[in-house]
This record gives sequence, C-alpha cells and structure tokens, in this order.
Amino acid sequence: MRIAFVTMAPLRQGPAGPTSDFASARYRVLIPAQQLARLGHTVQLLTVPHGVATPPQLRDVACDTLVLSKSYNPGNEQVIASLKARGVRIVADFCDDHFDKPDIGPHFRNVAALADELVAATPAMAEILRRRTGRQATVIPDPVEGPRREPRFAPRLPRLRIAWFGHPSNIPGIIDRSPELKALAAHMPLHLTLVTEVNEDTREFAQAVANFDPVRLSVELVPWSAEATWAALEAADCAWIPVSAMDKNTVKSANRLVEALWAGRLAIADSLPSYEPFADLLPIGKGLQQGVLAALADPAAAEKRIREAQRRIGRDHSGFAIGRQWARAAGDTAERALRLNLGCGDKIIGGYVNVDVVEARAGMRPDVICDLHNLAPFADASADEILSVHVVEHFWRWEIGDVLREWMRVLKPGGKMIVECPNIQSACQAFLENPREGSRDDQGGQRTMWVFYGDPKWEDPLMIHRWGYTPESLQSLLAEVGLKDVRQEPAQFKLREPRDMRVVGVKP
Repeated sequence: MRIAFVTMAPLRQGPAGPTSDFASARYRVLIPAQQLARLGHTVQLLTVPHGVATPPQLRDVACDTLVLSKSYNPGNEQVIASLKARGVRIVADFCDDHFDKPDIGPHFRNVAALADELVAATPAMAEILRRRTGRQATVIPDPVEGPRREPRFAPRLPRLRIAWFGHPSNIPGIIDRSPELKALAAHMPLHLTLVTEVNEDTREFAQAVANFDPVRLSVELVPWSAEATWAALEAADCAWIPVSAMDKNTVKSANRLVEALWAGRLAIADSLPSYEPFADLLPIGKGLQQGVLAALADPAAAEKRIREAQRRIGRDHSGFAIGRQWARAAGDTAERALRLNLGCGDKIIGGYVNVDVVEARAGMRPDVICDLHNLAPFADASADEILSVHVVEHFWRWEIGDVLREWMRVLKPGGKMIVECPNIQSACQAFLENPREGSRDDQGGQRTMWVFYGDPKWEDPLMIHRWGYTPESLQSLLAEVGLKDVRQEPAQFKLREPRDMRVVGVKP
C-alpha cells in the first residue's frame, strides 16, 4: 500500500533518518511511517507549513491512503476532496482540541467531515471528536521515544536531582505548583534541571525559580533537544511533570510521562486523563513532596513499580504496536504472519518483527525493545514463528528454561521455534586441532574462543556467552520446554556449519 503523511511540522535529516523538533511530527508521523515501511508499505513524507498555501502538486500525490496530521491549513480541504474523488482513503489525525478557535475550529470540523477515518491521540480527544462531529475516532497513542534504561531510584542525598522537560507552554504547570517545589526544598536541597527552549523569558523564569530558595534550590536551564532530554533524565533521580490548573482536563497525551518512565526514572506527575493507566503505580496527583518521600521510604518498591510501568509501555506504546494500529487505520486489513526475530542485535531481518533489549546496536534499531525474559508486547499464542540467532548462549543455564517457556507462551500452537547458536562440540575440536590459532581474540578465534566467550570487540557484558550447547543438548533443552518434532537442520546464519547449528521444534 502507498501511504502519504502530510504534516505542517518542518522535518530535517538526522543521523538515523528524518527527524523533527516537533514532538507531534515524531510521534504522529515519523515513527508511524517507519513502522509502516517495515510492514512493507511504501511511505512518503510531505510537509505543508502552517500559513503556506497548499502546493498544487499535493493533489497529484500518488498514494492509496493520505494521513493528514495536525492540519491548520484550510487549503488542505480542497486537496482532500480532490484525492477522495480519485479513490484515495483519507485519514485525519487529531492530537489537539482547537474546535473553539475561530481561525482553526471550522477547518477542524470540515476535515473531520471529509475524512474516511478519524484518529485521536487520546481517549479524551476521541470524546471531543464525538461531541463536536458526531463521529467515532480510533485511538492510537503516541509511541515511546528514547532509550530504555534500567529502573533506578537511588538519590545521592542530601541533594535530590529533579528533571523537568517540555515546551515553554508547559511552564505554567511549574508556576501553579511552585508551593510544592518550595516545600520540598525546605525539606532537602534540590537541583532542578529545566530542558526547554532557551530564550529571554525562560532565562528569567529559571532565575525566578532559583530565587524561591537560593540556598537550597539550584536551577539549570538546558536547551531542548531529544538527546538533552535523555541526558537530563539519565542524570536525574526523578522526573517532575506538574500540570497547570487550566490543563487539568486537556487532551494532552502521556508522552512526557511515558518517556520519563522508559528512561527508568520515577515520574511524579499531576493528574491528566491520559496518565490514568499508570495511576496504580505512580504518585499521580499526590504532589511532589509526598511522591518523593514515599519513594525514599521504599526505593526498591519504587523501582519495581517503574519496571512494571515499562512493561506496560512495551506492550502499549512500542513502535510495533503503534505501527500495526496505524496500518489498520490506513486500510490495511491483510492478515500477516507474525514472525519474531528475538535478540536481533544489529541483524535486522525483513519480514520479521525484530526484538532486542537495547535501543540500537551498530546503529541498527529493533522494532520492539524489551527484555527477552518477558515478551510483554506480545500476547499469548500470537506469533507464527520465533527465530533466535545466537541468543540462547547469552543466558545462564539456570534461567534459559524459563526464558524459552516465555517464548513458548507467545508462540501459536503449530508455530515453529528456530534456534541457531554456536556448536561448542565443533569449537572444542577446532581448538584442540590448533590451540595456538584457536586461542586468539581476533578473527582467528571466531571458531573457538568466540564460541566459548563471545566476541570481545563488543566490550559489552550482554554479548558474553554464559553457556554452550551441542546439537544433542540443545535438542534436549527444546524438548524439555515442550516443543515437539525437535530436529537439527543446516544453519543459515553467521558462519553456518560446522561452527554453528540450527535446531527447530514445533509447539503442539
């Protein structure tokens, strides 16, 4: 299917592909487009800036579906009508409520009336669309962005480090909640990092916040970028997401909350409708001081709750989950086999959903980031095939059974599990034949020492081998976890036979 995304946000080329300083473009256009391309669709990205006349060539765009993202331009209505006349499916995406604005509201209503499918970023936005237009909208949440980090709440007291990040339009939340900040500063020294646009107003604001308590509250203003946000969260003990009184019932998405949790940080947030899925885990609506003191009383419990929040994020906000929802909205009704490439590393395989625990390796990003001990993004009996290439040897022998049983949970009855890994028997024979060559740590040792311990050039504990298998022991292991018709087949990846081996089994 040919899918075109139209956005008013400026796009630019980044090291890993197109990017934007606008969160709406990254969450509602770029990440969905990337996932749709991985599903096999042809995707175009088109920019029509706000206030600029709609280019005539947009009417001639070759596509089956056009996704109109955050449109403020009335000229787009003529494009929609022209494309609809050619049989193009129109999807209109709404992430803000501007129906009451006289310069935008009529355009919003016209777009909603013309579109074949309405998409909303939150349930609250979908309800607004229902009330304003009488139409139902499909809710597709924002995908998670940024690196996943291990949950950590271990402040180096006495000073607590707090991160706040966002557009300057979110600053009124800090102003409304400033008594909470002052109260906590009276209780313990604080360092507040503000990651936002740096201009005269934000500089004055940062200085005003520092003046709350010049002795016990220090403030650092950092120019916004995605990378600066992630660095600030990495350095912080917790993230603070205050909300102004006028924003309490807005349609804002949970992207800031999700990003902080994905970075492994305790998020202390005011209440918003989109935060409710995490209300049982986080101090939402409890206030800054109460949230911090409760976490300090039991840091291990705080980290456990962050871990559970990450599991939910992996399930509901992964690029994989979001991409499939966008595919359905775009009109893709094809039933595709779900094939998982678990522990993909830098080997991204077409036709598979590539899954790994790290956000990138050698510049290659997986489709889904999750721990292979817990495949939370995938439902029971949902995968038609599971492929694992040089992964099982990275687990301890005492844990591998539980890991494989978790993979079995996801595999459909009749589905195939394919496991390739080094053959330690072959490696031992090769080593004994030539110990001098076989003991090298470079390419000379890839059939011997690399099999025993892993490739040292990665300089990464995750890449170390923790157990070795022969064809017989690997077949026994797969049979032990419940696979049937377990058999050895010729290896198809890495160095293949005789260094490597491939064992296949079927879930009954």
